[in-house]
Amino acid sequence: MKKQILTAIAVLGCLCGYAQTKGTSALGFGANVHSSKTKNENLPENTSNTTNRNFSLSYGLFVKDNAKLGVELNYGKNKNSNTEGFESSTKSYGANVTYQQYYPLIKKLYAYAGARAGYGETRQESSPDPTYGNIKGNQYTIGAYGGVTWFVSKRFAFETSLLSANAFYATYKQKTIGTSVIEHKQTNFDLSTSGVFRDLGFKIYLLF
Repeated sequence: MKKQILTAIAVLGCLCGYAQTKGTSALGFGANVHSSKTKNENLPENTSNTTNRNFSLSYGLFVKDNAKLGVELNYGKNKNSNTEGFESSTKSYGANVTYQQYYPLIKKLYAYAGARAGYGETRQESSPDPTYGNIKGNQYTIGAYGGVTWFVSKRFAFETSLLSANAFYATYKQKTIGTSVIEHKQTNFDLSTSGVFRDLGFKIYLLF
């Protein structure tokens, strides 16, 4: 009887730890959607709307227990408009290489810390005023981030990002009326909160 109990405990332990064990694959889908509306109290008929939609598709492999190496593809579309007829749309594409280390908190809830390096491309178009022109940009990013993951079962997990710190280098080309082309470069360091503190950024993982 004692042997059977110990065997059952061992089996349950394997099932609980399955999601984070070496050799497990994780296919993930992420979404970050945010919209806002700004109204001028002095000019109530003049309002502006902003919509941001960002999505990601990722694949990760646990190279050792509680440590995942992965790749991630990103797509985003941001739109700004106002009642005066101005409208701008920005599309972004990118890819990241990521590494995440998981730390157990309570039962199936884990905290994680990660690092990433990536490349992205953006394209912005504005109308009806062509003086703003069309802008194309390339961005190189390296950063760290962290959050929490809930391994619901051995097949599914939910994850949210709470804090990120990124350094990036970017180049932009802005084409205005005629043949005028403006080029500029930008470097920046950004420390921000996301997830539950600001926008609802989350991922759903299929584990196999």
